Amino acid sequence: MTRAVPPATARNRARTRSAESARPVRRTHAQRREEAQARLLEAALAIVARRGAVRMTLAEVAEAAGYSRGLPAHRFGSKAGLLHALAGHIGARFGQQREQGPALAPGLDSIVGNIDFYFSRSGSGERRADAWTATRALLVMMTEAFMAPPTSALRKELIDYNRKALAWFERHIAIGIERGEIVRGTDPAVTAVVLLGAMRGAMLQWLVDERISLLGVRDRLLAIVEQVLRAPRARVATRPR
Repeated sequence: MTRAVPPATARNRARTRSAESARPVRRTHAQRREEAQARLLEAALAIVARRGAVRMTLAEVAEAAGYSRGLPAHRFGSKAGLLHALAGHIGARFGQQREQGPALAPGLDSIVGNIDFYFSRSGSGERRADAWTATRALLVMMTEAFMAPPTSALRKELIDYNRKALAWFERHIAIGIERGEIVRGTDPAVTAVVLLGAMRGAMLQWLVDERISLLGVRDRLLAIVEQVLRAPRARVATRPR
């Protein structure tokens, strides 16, 4: 015969189970480390976008992220190490945002899609500001790198970042030429500089003066890409029927 459980005991057990289920899952050391690094990088990104990388200190990054002053040095080793990680973080941020769009074939379609994405990011209020934080930070860092000595860590990091961005365009231009989408004789290296320069230059002007029609600039640049880069036979093949 089963012995009945007193009501008070049953209630206590129920409360215990409820408390255990509400208790937060304990994170691993690796998870806490990853979260701390992400918060430090986001704090650094916001500081750079607002006032630049040259005057940024590890201590203010720690304070903005809500950690002890010594944590950035422990995580990144030095300010140069933080700048290296921040450049990678900006690139990863752009990549994650771009991946939210439709998948595009390598070549001219990817170039067109990248230009469209670059100018089409939007939002409102805090979300709108957040959409451009990485762009603003990158352009500020590039301006500071121009003024920095050739041996500075900031300049080295921005040269490496820029070369990777140019390499992306060069690769897709070369693929487009091979597929017959892009006019043969197009110089991938020179064309990559022109495209990236047009994008960043227009963005810099818009960040200073928002009266500029960013979407109008996007549409005109896309039209120029179609007119100048797309091979005539590919232009005919993609013309709407």
